[in-house]
Amino acid sequence: MSKQSKRAKFIQDKVVSEQVYTLSEAVNLLKEVKATKFDESVDVALRLGVDTRKAEQMVRGTCSMPNGLGKEVRVLVFAKADKVIAALEAGADYVGGEDYA
Repeated sequence: MSKQSKRAKFIQDKVVSEQVYTLSEAVNLLKEVKATKFDESVDVALRLGVDTRKAEQMVRGTCSMPNGLGKEVRVLVFAKADKVIAALEAGADYVGGEDYA
C-alpha cells in the first residue's frame, strides 16, 4: 500500500465517505480542509433524472457568476447617422460605420 501524505490523512479523518452532506455542510467542510496556496475550484454534479432525448425534458439554463466572467464587455454598433444617438443612449461603447469596418 502506498504511503499517504499528511494532507490526505487529514482529509480522510475529516470526511466520512459514506455520509451524504447537505450543500451548506459540504461547503463548510471544503473550507475547513483547504490547504493549498491557490484558489481551489469545486465541480458540482447533479442527477436530474431526465431523458435528454425527449424535447420536453431538455434542461437549459444559465447562471451569473458573483464577480462576472472576468472579461470586460464592449459593444460596437454599426449604424448610420440617424441611429447613432439611439445606440449611444442604449449603452454602446463604440458607434460608427465604415470607419470601424
